[in-house]
Amino acid sequence: MVIKKKYFRDPIHGFIEVSGCALEIIDSPYFQRLRRIKQLGFAYYVYHGAEHSRFGHSLGTYHLAKRIVNKLLPSNEKELKEEFCLAALLHDIGHHPLSHSFESILTSKEKENKQKQKQAKHENYTEAIIGKTLVGGCIEKHNLNKNNVIKLIKGKYLEKEEYAYLNSLITSELDLDRLDYLQRDAYYCGVTYGKIDFDRMIISLEPENGEIIVNEKGIETVEMYILSRFYMYTQVYLHHTSRAFDIMLKEVFKNVNFDELNYPKPTEEDIERIINYDDLWLTKQIMRLSRTNHSLETLLASNILARNPLRWVVRMRAFANAQTLETDPDYSNIVNLENDFEDIAKRAGIETETLFIDGLFKDLPFQNKYRPYTSSEGEKVIKVRIGDQIQDIALNPSSLVFYLAKRIAQAVRIYTLQDNREIVVKTIRDKYPNLKQYVWQIEKDQ
Repeated sequence: MVIKKKYFRDPIHGFIEVSGCALEIIDSPYFQRLRRIKQLGFAYYVYHGAEHSRFGHSLGTYHLAKRIVNKLLPSNEKELKEEFCLAALLHDIGHHPLSHSFESILTSKEKENKQKQKQAKHENYTEAIIGKTLVGGCIEKHNLNKNNVIKLIKGKYLEKEEYAYLNSLITSELDLDRLDYLQRDAYYCGVTYGKIDFDRMIISLEPENGEIIVNEKGIETVEMYILSRFYMYTQVYLHHTSRAFDIMLKEVFKNVNFDELNYPKPTEEDIERIINYDDLWLTKQIMRLSRTNHSLETLLASNILARNPLRWVVRMRAFANAQTLETDPDYSNIVNLENDFEDIAKRAGIETETLFIDGLFKDLPFQNKYRPYTSSEGEKVIKVRIGDQIQDIALNPSSLVFYLAKRIAQAVRIYTLQDNREIVVKTIRDKYPNLKQYVWQIEKDQ
């Protein structure tokens, strides 16, 4: 019997070979939908090359999974190998239009409506697609276990304890997801921050006692990975213009009735409709909302379509002490400007609703999931082997991460409409002269 194979030419990994169940899933409408979901949301408004999709990233993660399981798992664990690779392939299949940009709106609506059952996250949709659609049927048709695939994605696979370390390769601070998207996003954005030595990283990973350990030769590779992650967050993922459009999108949908929007829910009765909800659908909604009335939401919807972002008037990045959480007083003063928006607007002669704050981003290089300086039981920290000892890399004084972990990088920005920018800048400069160095310079657009 000839097994059908297909090769995808990938700019990051070269040729990616796919066959069997994975190929059938890729050809399904659920996976093909990922071609119509941008990986980085509004980042393409800043980096014009960032038009890449969740489709390519999912393929890349699948490719890395094949490489790592062929190294770590014995040949007789064929089913587990396939289930793990499918988990890597499907980990993002439930993503919403424009990825995280629209997801934040759905989660905010959930909080506003005080829904007890939280279902808005893309992980909920991923689980529903695998468990309740033909995707799960395809997995079972190939004599594989769809529940194992779901557990691996959620980091809760415990069926074979000796292979529990596979959980951290899908969901942790050093996982295949990040190893692909950091390099992929850097490539398409045309920046050099996301460079990672894939080959060295993969050969440096070793399983031990249900965990993945990085051997001593891989420490510098991990350091490069963490630095890459830090700079990709500060320079790409949290770029002030991209974040401006995220804020605008949230404002546009602030008063939208989501029952009328009829966005599918991750239920057995509703999940099949998700195949029609992609970036094209969301763009049509923005176009519709841009024609409704003369409200601020209508203006912002029109400005999204015209690529006319909110303009920053004050911005700052600071490094807080990781233990005491003390930060630069100026940073706190900028954060507290939000409490003075009404007075600033009155002095500037504008509407308070046209002032926006973006923050706080806590711990840019590690995010909230990984706090190596306060590592607690259950956190999936990055462990390295030093001689005959195994420890959190952030607790190793010989590693650069030891010093990075002592600080929390944070960023805050205040935005307004383009037409209001100069008067708001003048108002803030006059009222808060001590913050002058963080305020946009009218005579020199930065």
